[in-house]
Amino acid sequence: MESFVDLLPEIKKRPTLYLSRYSIFDFQSFYYGYDLARNQLGLPKSEQDQAFEEFLSWLRTRYQIQTTQSWASLLLFHSVDERDALERLFDLWEKFQNQDNSQAKSAIDNPVMSRL
Repeated sequence: MESFVDLLPEIKKRPTLYLSRYSIFDFQSFYYGYDLARNQLGLPKSEQDQAFEEFLSWLRTRYQIQTTQSWASLLLFHSVDERDALERLFDLWEKFQNQDNSQAKSAIDNPVMSRL
């Protein structure tokens, strides 16, 4: 696995293989542990890992939240429970990727308009 993003489909498919509970907060802890380990090993962030960090910022923009609450707390606030919040994260990640891909495709198809 080259990036955290490569793990996302595996975590989604079998969350309790990676997380102690099917919980947004367990996912957040797993992500922070992964990020810390890469930093301590001196491994640079891949483009995919940077995209995931952009996604976390996108969540704040999407929900129009200007608070110091974590992204996991933000998702929980808009969910039924911790499990639902984790499912919402996976759904929103797919939406973010599709949006990002459609914007990239639009820029390729019409490079002049994408700069405006």
